[in-house]
Amino acid sequence: MLVYLAGHRDPARDPRLTTVALTLLAALPILVAVAPKIELLPASFDASGTSGTSWDRMIFEIWVAGFGLMMLRLGLDSARLIFWRLRSSRIDSMGSIEIRSLSTLDSPVAAGVFRQIIFVPAQWLEWPEETRRMVLSHETWHHRRRDPLWRWVAGISLAVNWYNPLVWWMVRRLKVQCEYACDACVLHQGVSARDYATLLCDLAECSDHGMHAIAIAGKTSLEGRVKRLMSATPAKGLPGVIVMISCVVACAMGLVFIGQKNRPAESFSQEEVKTRWAANPFPDGN
Repeated sequence: MLVYLAGHRDPARDPRLTTVALTLLAALPILVAVAPKIELLPASFDASGTSGTSWDRMIFEIWVAGFGLMMLRLGLDSARLIFWRLRSSRIDSMGSIEIRSLSTLDSPVAAGVFRQIIFVPAQWLEWPEETRRMVLSHETWHHRRRDPLWRWVAGISLAVNWYNPLVWWMVRRLKVQCEYACDACVLHQGVSARDYATLLCDLAECSDHGMHAIAIAGKTSLEGRVKRLMSATPAKGLPGVIVMISCVVACAMGLVFIGQKNRPAESFSQEEVKTRWAANPFPDGN
């Protein structure tokens, strides 16, 4: 809800809120296993009359199957990047960022979490200098903002919560927000909005390169990005989002401590209860 409200007026709001939400969702299994539980019913209480173990096991197995398929998808994306690096040739570098030429690409791509790389097409050196400058500025900002890392975290969150359509929506929202953020950084360096929008349209025929690779111009977000570049100052988002997040985190931590202190008393079996009721409270006859 916070992600939606923060971007209701302006979908290109800072992606940090979306990143925090996806990071927490990725860590959800660990939080469920480690965090103390707040028990609302006695341990011996069974509302349904059945243990439900078979249903729990079946649901868990379905989740494991979906999780495995999604992690396999992430693994294939990572393997593709390794394959790209092996087939590419280094042509330049910008600090810790390598620029490597790959003949199978039509558009530049930023990739790599631990080893930062910008893959460029084989005709890269034939492009106009101004075009290369704008492209490198955009892709470099992806690495400065650690977008490949956050896309990787989003992929893990999607694998953990593959059954939740809201998580799929948030992952798509994060991709668009990252592109909007880098576009804004490029324009702040003095690049003409019209020239930059023309560049995006020229490079829009690139295909999807997976979760870890970020192309400068994707078809899915192109229309919105061009409209945003050519429009006036975007509307402001929801104020006080950081305060709302702090309140949510404080409430969650408070519930954890309450769950630690307010545990129900130890329950007894029916046989033990009957035995205690039947016992003579005055064994000496007094």
